[in-house]
Amino acid sequence: MLTIGFIQPSSEYLFDPFRGDPFTHYHILTILEARFGAQIDARLIDLRGIKKDFAIYHIPECDIYLHSVYTLDYDEQLGIINQLRLKHPKSIHIAGGPHVGSFTNDCLKVFDCLILGEGEEIIVQAVNDYLAQKLQKAYRQSCALDINAYPFDRRHFLPKNTTTRKNMLTLRKKTDLGDLNGTTANFSRGCPYNCHFCAIKQVRESFSGIRFRSPQHIEAEIEYLKAEYDIKGLVILDEICIPLKKSNAVKHLETIGRTNIIWRGQCRVDGLTPEITKLARESGCVAMGLGVESVHQLSLDIINKKIDVEKSKKTIALLKQCDIEARVYMIIGLPGEPEDIVEKTWSFIEETDPDLVALSLFTIRPGTEIYNYPEKFGIKNITTDWAKTMHMWSRYDSEEPTMTFEYETQTPWGKSMTNKQIVTNYLELQERLKQRNIGTSYYKKVDLNTP
Repeated sequence: MLTIGFIQPSSEYLFDPFRGDPFTHYHILTILEARFGAQIDARLIDLRGIKKDFAIYHIPECDIYLHSVYTLDYDEQLGIINQLRLKHPKSIHIAGGPHVGSFTNDCLKVFDCLILGEGEEIIVQAVNDYLAQKLQKAYRQSCALDINAYPFDRRHFLPKNTTTRKNMLTLRKKTDLGDLNGTTANFSRGCPYNCHFCAIKQVRESFSGIRFRSPQHIEAEIEYLKAEYDIKGLVILDEICIPLKKSNAVKHLETIGRTNIIWRGQCRVDGLTPEITKLARESGCVAMGLGVESVHQLSLDIINKKIDVEKSKKTIALLKQCDIEARVYMIIGLPGEPEDIVEKTWSFIEETDPDLVALSLFTIRPGTEIYNYPEKFGIKNITTDWAKTMHMWSRYDSEEPTMTFEYETQTPWGKSMTNKQIVTNYLELQERLKQRNIGTSYYKKVDLNTP
């Protein structure tokens, strides 16, 4: 029997790596089991919560190790592979994921085989080729796949206590929902937009829009989660959780409504109408996250967000009118920010009164327009020490946040702010959110004047 182990790294830079679920791992392992049946022993090797120094003791010997490489995990995964090659030299390592797409040549030196593009079909081909002793160095899926041609993801690869948890639906004003047993799900793939700070280049290479699972697949998956894991609540992790076309949105929400699940999701500020928002609430939606990003229109235009500030205000109001908690995602340090961005942002928060504000410091990721063409955005000195990004912060009260790049003094839009000014603005807003009790994390004030 062929043993295939898909390794989930510790991702210890996250405040809580168990808040999400390893969907790529579930999905690929589900497909491999469906295609190969008793020919393989498919395992999900979950290293979350395990210190990196001791991870090797938790990895069983396999014929094939699979890796989905996210840039922030790359150093950890590289260390794991080096140890596994010493311990199990006959095993091979197959990798896919966004980092592989952005740094293909470097990854060819590390892994035995690369999966480029959507992986459902080519991972099956790679396993067949391995069995036939003709494995290639790289496989590329060049056209879009029908995501409804594949079964929904099974979760039996991990213990139940890592699949469901409490506090998934905790709301600011309805704390009793936090007692519901919940989990997460994905019902779509892709995005029709091209925000310059977002890295989904690999998806766009084969399909430029967004694909949703069919209502039949969605209902079947939710009923499976209810029956096998006794879930009462669901966090839908799709960037755009409701189809953009009205007729599709209605079918989508009616399907979720039939399952009697309480849920929350996220969408664009221009992705909701009064009718669809009302239907979302009727289907069980209790909270919606919105990518507001900035309250300064110039910054929104520079990053190609294609929304306006007034629309953000109206959508927040619409959610609150329909008794859906309004959560907004905002970024400090974007190109084009004015020196009074703190006051502009706070005025927006006071006017709209969101239930929660998730504030991030701007970082630059491989595969984005900004990373590929920094000079267009007045940016220099982008760090490639991925371990020192803002994902590290939020675990430590006393850790000072750092920028992953610098702005030129004079940029295409005018004079920029220094890194110190940007971090000071970020900390000031975090402190105000803490005092108002609407921030996602509470941070100790860092004295930036300390040497």
